[in-house]
Amino acid sequence: MLEDELVYVLSKDPEIKRLFVVENRNSFRFVKKLKSENLKPFMFPSDRLYPVVSEINRESLRESLREPPGNFSRKFSIIPFCKKIYDFILRKEKKQGLTVVVNLLRKELHSNVDTLQSEVYLNAREMSKISNGILLFYGKCGFSSEKMKAELQQLGCPVYFLRDDGRNIVDDCISVALGGNEIYTKMMLSGNGKGAIYATPMVLSDLNETNYKSSESYKKIRKYLISPMYSLLFKINNQNYKDVNFHRNASEFAKIFNMKIINVNGTMNIAINSYMEAKTAICKSIEKSF
Repeated sequence: MLEDELVYVLSKDPEIKRLFVVENRNSFRFVKKLKSENLKPFMFPSDRLYPVVSEINRESLRESLREPPGNFSRKFSIIPFCKKIYDFILRKEKKQGLTVVVNLLRKELHSNVDTLQSEVYLNAREMSKISNGILLFYGKCGFSSEKMKAELQQLGCPVYFLRDDGRNIVDDCISVALGGNEIYTKMMLSGNGKGAIYATPMVLSDLNETNYKSSESYKKIRKYLISPMYSLLFKINNQNYKDVNFHRNASEFAKIFNMKIINVNGTMNIAINSYMEAKTAICKSIEKSF
């Protein structure tokens, strides 16, 4: 659901040396967006990618310990962020060589919170085996239970969350798009009790399919939106969104469900600030280990 936000933060990070994407049916549109920003990701299925990264990490450590200082930084430049990241390596050379691994989960998981959280945890557990830190691009919907939070904190590497300016973990993807939980609450209240849908390109991405009214997504949402209480569509605009069909999709969606479109401004602040905070924390942790 935060695909565009993730593309944005990765495109703004000049320190990324290697970018890996777990290859699955969810990743192809994402990779296309990355390439539109002149990024060049490597794609592997998880069963191939994780062993490759693990071996890169082991080999990097072996080589860095064996070789003289002149080669130390060069060898560590392949260490990952969601793997053995940063190379702050020689004290005289404080330049980072960042590797990022992205694992996109199915958007459809949001239809069942228990299933969503189970998948988030299982994938985070696998990623933790090759990571120095994991940033979860989910709101509370991805890890709301106390049991889930405790399990994440017990993984072999630190887990970071998307937070707003008040240091609150964001409620969901809409909170991220709007700029925080407080703004989200104010937006809800502005509807004066009317039911509303909050639209980003990913929320409406199913309308890119040719037969939307025949899709499972339409059938599920129609059960709720057929009610006349749902009359508002808050369309969150952001010039950094990559879906060229967003405006058309919003108009079509509003027409199908007889809704009034209210345009609001979005932001990438939470995504970029949370990403940079996670990077900084991981960097400091690795630097201390040397």
